[in-house]
Amino acid sequence: MSCTRGNLYIIKLGDTLFIIAKQQLGDGNRWREILKLDGTPFTDQDASNLQVGQEICITGSTPLPPPSGNQINLEARFYSMEETNCHLPASGVHGVTLQAALAGQLQSKCQGESVGRLQCAVDPNVIPLLTNFTLVLWDGRQIPAAAVDIGTAIIGNKIDIFVDTIQEAINLGVQSVTAIL
Repeated sequence: MSCTRGNLYIIKLGDTLFIIAKQQLGDGNRWREILKLDGTPFTDQDASNLQVGQEICITGSTPLPPPSGNQINLEARFYSMEETNCHLPASGVHGVTLQAALAGQLQSKCQGESVGRLQCAVDPNVIPLLTNFTLVLWDGRQIPAAAVDIGTAIIGNKIDIFVDTIQEAINLGVQSVTAIL
């Protein structure tokens, strides 16, 4: 089956209608413009039960321009909130974990306040500490991020991305990502 209206999109792991609308339509609040294949809108219940591989239709979408800015290709590894016990990063400010950022949750579980950025550890010679940037993940999703921490093993074009659990960090392994400054 194909879209009766709009452009076809296939749900990927971590997608929400809010994230898709933000990426494809430029505003997450436009998620109600995303339709089922038959052209009907998603209910709140439908939106919370998306399945990887599910096909949906994005109405009125026009391809977003490629990101602009200085692009740096990085090797990503992952560190967890479990192993850091919410110890303050080098900058003294926290960000959110990867899953929180992908879900559009802006409140830090460590700091308890709205921060609106993914917490990353970087080599400050590559990305200066406290730099806000866009992180393009291995699957093409883009999320706001910030260089709020450094580490002795992060030398050159490497980045550590904050996740919830040690198991999540192990499962993600090593990925290729791009920072857009």
